[in-house]
Amino acid sequence: MQNQPDASEAYVLQAELVVDTLSTQKLLFQRGVSEYELIEILKKAPYHFFDEASLREPLMLFKTHFIVFHALYQLKRDWIEQGEGVLDIHTLNIKLEQKPSQVIGSKEYAAKASVMTEADTLAEYYLDWGNFEKADRKNVDALLNAFWQRMAGGKVYAFEPKDIVDAHALLGLPQDEHITLPILKRVYKKSLQLVHPDKGGTQQEAQDVIHAYQMLLRYYSLK
Repeated sequence: MQNQPDASEAYVLQAELVVDTLSTQKLLFQRGVSEYELIEILKKAPYHFFDEASLREPLMLFKTHFIVFHALYQLKRDWIEQGEGVLDIHTLNIKLEQKPSQVIGSKEYAAKASVMTEADTLAEYYLDWGNFEKADRKNVDALLNAFWQRMAGGKVYAFEPKDIVDAHALLGLPQDEHITLPILKRVYKKSLQLVHPDKGGTQQEAQDVIHAYQMLLRYYSLK
Protein backbone atom coordinates (compact mmCIF):
# COMPACT_ATOMS: atom_id res chain seq x y z
CA MET A 1 0.00 0.00 0.00
CA GLN A 2 1.15 3.52 -0.72
CA ASN A 3 2.16 6.32 1.62
CA GLN A 4 1.87 4.53 4.94
CA PRO A 5 5.08 5.27 6.87
CA ASP A 6 3.21 6.84 9.81
CA ALA A 7 0.22 4.52 9.87
CA SER A 8 -0.14 1.95 12.62
CA GLU A 9 0.73 -1.56 11.47
CA ALA A 10 -2.46 -2.71 13.17
CA TYR A 11 -4.55 -0.52 10.90
CA VAL A 12 -2.63 -1.51 7.79
CA LEU A 13 -3.25 -5.18 8.60
CA GLN A 14 -6.90 -4.44 9.31
CA ALA A 15 -7.32 -2.67 5.97
CA GLU A 16 -5.65 -5.56 4.12
CA LEU A 17 -8.08 -7.99 5.74
CA VAL A 18 -11.03 -5.79 4.78
CA VAL A 19 -9.80 -5.76 1.15
CA ASP A 20 -9.56 -9.57 1.16
CA THR A 21 -13.01 -9.89 2.73
CA LEU A 22 -14.68 -7.47 0.33
CA SER A 23 -13.08 -9.21 -2.63
CA THR A 24 -15.25 -12.25 -1.82
CA GLN A 25 -18.44 -10.14 -1.91
CA LYS A 26 -18.66 -9.53 -5.65
CA LEU A 27 -22.37 -10.40 -5.86
CA LEU A 28 -23.12 -7.89 -3.11
CA PHE A 29 -21.36 -5.14 -5.06
CA GLN A 30 -23.07 -6.13 -8.29
CA ARG A 31 -26.41 -5.50 -6.57
CA GLY A 32 -25.16 -2.34 -4.88
CA VAL A 33 -24.68 -1.62 -1.18
CA SER A 34 -24.45 1.50 0.99
CA GLU A 35 -21.47 2.28 3.21
CA TYR A 36 -23.63 1.88 6.31
CA GLU A 37 -24.86 -1.56 5.20
CA LEU A 38 -21.29 -2.57 4.42
CA ILE A 39 -20.03 -1.54 7.87
CA GLU A 40 -22.94 -3.40 9.48
CA ILE A 41 -21.88 -6.55 7.62
CA LEU A 42 -18.24 -6.11 8.71
CA LYS A 43 -19.34 -5.63 12.34
CA LYS A 44 -21.06 -9.01 12.50
CA ALA A 45 -19.88 -12.63 12.52
CA PRO A 46 -17.70 -14.04 11.10
CA TYR A 47 -15.78 -10.78 10.59
CA HIS A 48 -16.10 -8.59 13.74
CA PHE A 49 -13.90 -5.85 12.24
CA PHE A 50 -15.70 -3.04 14.06
CA ASP A 51 -17.85 -2.62 17.16
CA GLU A 52 -20.74 -0.29 18.08
CA ALA A 53 -18.38 2.55 19.06
CA SER A 54 -17.08 2.65 15.50
CA LEU A 55 -20.30 4.39 14.42
CA ARG A 56 -21.00 6.39 17.59
CA GLU A 57 -17.97 8.57 18.34
CA PRO A 58 -17.08 11.20 15.71
CA LEU A 59 -13.36 10.44 15.55
CA MET A 60 -13.91 6.68 15.56
CA LEU A 61 -16.53 7.08 12.84
CA PHE A 62 -14.01 8.96 10.70
CA LYS A 63 -11.40 6.26 11.16
CA THR A 64 -13.89 3.48 10.40
CA HIS A 65 -15.03 5.34 7.30
CA PHE A 66 -11.43 5.90 6.21
CA ILE A 67 -10.47 2.22 6.58
CA VAL A 68 -13.55 1.06 4.64
CA PHE A 69 -13.01 3.57 1.83
CA HIS A 70 -9.29 2.81 1.73
CA ALA A 71 -10.20 -0.86 1.20
CA LEU A 72 -12.83 0.02 -1.41
CA TYR A 73 -10.46 2.14 -3.49
CA GLN A 74 -7.77 -0.54 -3.27
CA LEU A 75 -10.35 -3.09 -4.40
CA LYS A 76 -11.41 -0.74 -7.21
CA ARG A 77 -7.84 -0.67 -8.52
CA ASP A 78 -7.48 -4.44 -8.18
CA TRP A 79 -10.71 -5.14 -10.07
CA ILE A 80 -9.80 -2.68 -12.83
CA GLU A 81 -6.41 -4.40 -13.26
CA GLN A 82 -8.13 -7.80 -13.31
CA GLY A 83 -10.74 -6.62 -15.82
CA GLU A 84 -13.61 -7.33 -13.43
CA GLY A 85 -15.29 -3.96 -13.93
CA VAL A 86 -15.23 -0.55 -12.24
CA LEU A 87 -16.34 -0.19 -8.63
CA ASP A 88 -18.44 2.98 -8.44
CA ILE A 89 -17.92 4.29 -4.90
CA HIS A 90 -20.44 6.59 -3.22
CA THR A 91 -21.52 6.62 0.42
CA LEU A 92 -25.13 5.72 -0.40
CA ASN A 93 -24.40 3.24 -3.18
CA ILE A 94 -21.26 1.23 -3.91
CA LYS A 95 -21.70 -0.80 -7.06
CA LEU A 96 -19.55 -2.90 -9.37
CA GLU A 97 -20.26 -1.81 -12.92
CA GLN A 98 -20.32 -4.29 -15.79
CA LYS A 99 -17.26 -6.13 -17.05
CA PRO A 100 -15.55 -4.66 -20.11
CA SER A 101 -16.81 -7.41 -22.43
CA GLN A 102 -20.34 -6.36 -21.55
CA VAL A 103 -19.78 -2.66 -22.11
CA ILE A 104 -17.13 -1.67 -24.63
CA GLY A 105 -13.99 -3.04 -26.24
CA SER A 106 -11.34 -4.11 -23.77
CA LYS A 107 -8.80 -1.56 -25.05
CA GLU A 108 -11.28 1.27 -24.72
CA TYR A 109 -12.26 0.00 -21.26
CA ALA A 110 -8.64 -0.20 -20.11
CA ALA A 111 -8.01 3.36 -21.30
CA LYS A 112 -11.19 4.60 -19.60
CA ALA A 113 -10.40 2.79 -16.36
CA SER A 114 -6.86 4.16 -16.36
CA VAL A 115 -8.05 7.73 -16.81
CA MET A 116 -10.69 7.30 -14.12
CA THR A 117 -8.15 5.99 -11.65
CA GLU A 118 -5.61 8.72 -12.31
CA ALA A 119 -8.23 11.45 -12.11
CA ASP A 120 -9.87 10.12 -8.97
CA THR A 121 -8.80 12.58 -6.28
CA LEU A 122 -10.87 10.73 -3.70
CA ALA A 123 -8.87 7.59 -4.40
CA GLU A 124 -5.65 9.55 -3.84
CA TYR A 125 -7.01 10.81 -0.53
CA TYR A 126 -8.17 7.46 0.86
CA LEU A 127 -5.14 5.52 -0.33
CA ASP A 128 -2.82 7.93 1.51
CA TRP A 129 -2.44 6.84 5.15
CA GLY A 130 -1.07 10.29 5.94
CA ASN A 131 -4.63 11.61 5.73
CA PHE A 132 -5.71 9.00 8.25
CA GLU A 133 -3.02 10.20 10.66
CA LYS A 134 -4.02 13.86 10.34
CA ALA A 135 -7.29 13.16 12.12
CA ASP A 136 -5.50 13.87 15.41
CA ARG A 137 -1.73 14.22 15.23
CA LYS A 138 -1.20 14.97 18.93
CA ASN A 139 -2.79 11.81 20.24
CA VAL A 140 -2.46 9.58 17.21
CA ASP A 141 -0.57 6.72 18.88
CA ALA A 142 -2.99 6.45 21.78
CA LEU A 143 -5.97 6.70 19.45
CA LEU A 144 -4.64 4.00 17.15
CA ASN A 145 -3.97 1.64 20.02
CA ALA A 146 -7.40 2.34 21.53
CA PHE A 147 -9.13 1.78 18.22
CA TRP A 148 -7.31 -1.51 17.70
CA GLN A 149 -8.69 -2.64 21.05
CA ARG A 150 -12.16 -1.43 20.10
CA MET A 151 -12.06 -3.33 16.81
CA ALA A 152 -11.26 -6.43 18.85
CA GLY A 153 -14.31 -5.65 20.97
CA GLY A 154 -12.18 -4.85 24.00
CA LYS A 155 -12.05 -8.55 24.68
CA VAL A 156 -9.29 -10.73 26.02
CA TYR A 157 -9.37 -13.69 23.68
CA ALA A 158 -9.22 -17.23 25.05
CA PHE A 159 -8.06 -19.73 22.50
CA GLU A 160 -8.84 -23.41 22.58
CA PRO A 161 -5.77 -25.52 21.66
CA LYS A 162 -7.80 -27.37 19.02
CA ASP A 163 -8.78 -24.07 17.35
CA ILE A 164 -5.14 -23.05 17.06
CA VAL A 165 -4.18 -26.45 15.68
CA ASP A 166 -7.03 -26.25 13.15
CA ALA A 167 -6.01 -22.73 12.12
CA HIS A 168 -2.43 -23.89 11.53
CA ALA A 169 -3.67 -26.86 9.50
CA LEU A 170 -6.04 -24.75 7.40
CA LEU A 171 -3.23 -22.37 6.46
CA GLY A 172 -0.69 -25.17 6.00
CA LEU A 173 1.52 -23.68 8.69
CA PRO A 174 3.71 -26.07 10.74
CA GLN A 175 3.23 -25.52 14.47
CA ASP A 176 6.89 -26.05 15.25
CA GLU A 177 7.88 -23.15 12.99
CA HIS A 178 8.80 -19.78 14.49
CA ILE A 179 5.85 -17.56 13.53
CA THR A 180 6.53 -14.04 12.34
CA LEU A 181 4.17 -11.62 10.65
CA PRO A 182 5.78 -11.98 7.17
CA ILE A 183 5.60 -15.80 7.41
CA LEU A 184 1.96 -15.75 8.54
CA LYS A 185 0.95 -13.24 5.86
CA ARG A 186 2.68 -15.27 3.15
CA VAL A 187 0.90 -18.54 3.96
CA TYR A 188 -2.39 -16.70 4.46
CA LYS A 189 -2.24 -15.01 1.05
CA LYS A 190 -1.33 -18.33 -0.60
CA SER A 191 -4.20 -20.15 1.15
CA LEU A 192 -6.70 -17.41 0.30
CA GLN A 193 -5.74 -17.55 -3.38
CA LEU A 194 -6.48 -21.29 -3.44
CA VAL A 195 -10.01 -20.97 -2.06
CA HIS A 196 -11.05 -17.51 -3.27
CA PRO A 197 -14.41 -17.52 -5.12
CA ASP A 198 -12.69 -15.98 -8.14
CA LYS A 199 -10.36 -19.00 -8.27
CA GLY A 200 -13.05 -21.67 -8.06
CA GLY A 201 -13.41 -21.76 -4.28
CA THR A 202 -16.38 -20.69 -2.18
CA GLN A 203 -17.14 -17.68 -0.01
CA GLN A 204 -17.34 -19.94 3.05
CA GLU A 205 -13.88 -21.38 2.38
CA ALA A 206 -12.47 -17.87 1.99
CA GLN A 207 -14.14 -16.77 5.24
CA ASP A 208 -12.63 -19.76 7.06
CA VAL A 209 -9.14 -18.84 5.86
CA ILE A 210 -9.61 -15.18 6.83
CA HIS A 211 -10.89 -16.23 10.26
CA ALA A 212 -7.91 -18.57 10.79
CA TYR A 213 -5.54 -15.73 9.89
CA GLN A 214 -7.30 -13.34 12.30
CA MET A 215 -7.13 -15.93 15.07
CA LEU A 216 -3.40 -16.52 14.65
CA LEU A 217 -2.71 -12.77 14.46
CA ARG A 218 -4.35 -12.41 17.87
CA TYR A 219 -2.89 -15.62 19.29
CA TYR A 220 0.68 -14.62 18.45
CA SER A 221 0.02 -10.91 19.13
CA LEU A 222 1.29 -9.96 15.68
CA LYS A 223 0.58 -6.37 14.65
